[in-house]
Amino acid sequence: MKTFFYLALVATYSTYLTAQQVVRGPYLQVLTPNSIEIAWRTDVPTDSRVIFGTALNSQLQEVSDALLKTDHFVTISGLMASTEYYYSLGNSTAIIAGNQPSFRFKTAPENGDVGLYRFWVIGDFGKGNQGQKDVRDSFVQFQGNSETGAMIWLGDNAYADGTQLEYQEKVFDIYDSILTYIPVFSTPGNHDYNSVNRFDPPLQHVGPYYDIINSPIHGEAGGVASGTELYYSFDYGNIHFISLNSEIQAWTTSSNSQMFQWLEQDLSANTKEWVICYFHQPPYSKGSHNSDDVWELFMAAMRQNALPILEQHGVDLVLCGHSHVYERSKLIKGHYGYSFTYNNATHAISSASGNFNDGQHYVKYLNGTNAGTVYVVCGNSGSKTDNSSLNHPVMVAIDGGANAYGSLVIDVNGNRLDCKYLKSNGVVHDEFTIVKPDGSAPIHASTNDISQLSNVKLYPNPTKDEVTVAFDLINESNVWIVVSDAVGKEISRFEYNAKVGSNTTSFRVDQLSVGNYFVQLNTKSACYSFSFMKQD
Repeated sequence: MKTFFYLALVATYSTYLTAQQVVRGPYLQVLTPNSIEIAWRTDVPTDSRVIFGTALNSQLQEVSDALLKTDHFVTISGLMASTEYYYSLGNSTAIIAGNQPSFRFKTAPENGDVGLYRFWVIGDFGKGNQGQKDVRDSFVQFQGNSETGAMIWLGDNAYADGTQLEYQEKVFDIYDSILTYIPVFSTPGNHDYNSVNRFDPPLQHVGPYYDIINSPIHGEAGGVASGTELYYSFDYGNIHFISLNSEIQAWTTSSNSQMFQWLEQDLSANTKEWVICYFHQPPYSKGSHNSDDVWELFMAAMRQNALPILEQHGVDLVLCGHSHVYERSKLIKGHYGYSFTYNNATHAISSASGNFNDGQHYVKYLNGTNAGTVYVVCGNSGSKTDNSSLNHPVMVAIDGGANAYGSLVIDVNGNRLDCKYLKSNGVVHDEFTIVKPDGSAPIHASTNDISQLSNVKLYPNPTKDEVTVAFDLINESNVWIVVSDAVGKEISRFEYNAKVGSNTTSFRVDQLSVGNYFVQLNTKSACYSFSFMKQD
């Protein structure tokens, strides 16, 4: 008997020493300015060890966990913000993966820091098909040597049922070359929930999705602690992100649910300039899921219960998947019913297309009520639908059909947010920009050359009947002038062909009510914003 146990022990120890392989990952999550979690899976149970440092050939720091396991989650803390680190991983006896340039991460910026930040957004991607791979490759080509702060997963990450095997084959095996250096933040979809017992109380939801994905639920990355993986928030520089769960009827269909109470608290506490929210089931869509269909309970519930809270607190961008198409709304507010109840005059904050190059970007004034939200459906990063009407009246850009695979690239640079819909063939099919001037002084909002526009002035201010805008141009250019009310809702816009040198153009305001207004002067490379007062 002793001999048997001895041989068994030797066999187990021998396996521990010789059969260790990384069969999943590594992948990065729970990113903060000072910490990150590195996760991976091994073929046999081992202890966990990560070595790391700020240079590939100088990984001198170490974090370890003596517990034997196959699914490893190691948190590295005490890091410097906005700093790149290289890492390798293994166990107490050997390093089994790493020591290459792609095994790296960059910590998040300090909360509130302003910089140029990029995020890659994919939804309904886990099909394991060529479309999914083409979307991946188009982003890698588009990205080049630029830096991406995080990936955002919009749910239905692994079809058809979100099992461990499906996550392995349709997620980790597809993105293995990306997940080593771009951290992941995710929300679950209905297909992920096929392996979660929906009838359990929400806070007891378990399954492969929750075993695989960890999120910053304790406020360690900013925001109000949610205490649950079902929903959470985090900060990245001057951006506040919120992940909601659209898959729980007890919470989505009750405006007084625990999730929505937390959402109100989180948004009330937020001080970041930009707010981006994401969840799986979109409030508006005419794609593979029609938000008007009576059986789409979760889509209607999120529209009716989540959107009023989001818009009240000035959320800028809402990202969803679920419908296997691309749809992008106008800058809107206050539409919580079926599509036939939409009224452009009532609900559209701006009549612009959102394209900066045409002088039609969206403006949300920091000292106004920050009105209006753009809603994007991107549920086609591996899924598609051939037959869909795509005629929801809130939408200004659409893409569907056999070749409609794509993803989103979001760039935030100070007071400017640019979002591009990147198709699987590498073509940017849609793009829009939101600019946030303070409305009290001229401020350029472009990352491009603005030297052609100078000496911008607005007078008289205050005024009773007319406003004049003066400016100098180096090159002849079209100029768009937009007048908005105190909450940022567009009142009028007109185009002016400006000549080289000094220009002036005037417009009447005597029809306006007494109060404060905004004027934007836009060219293809710059945006200037002023506020003025209309008097009796």
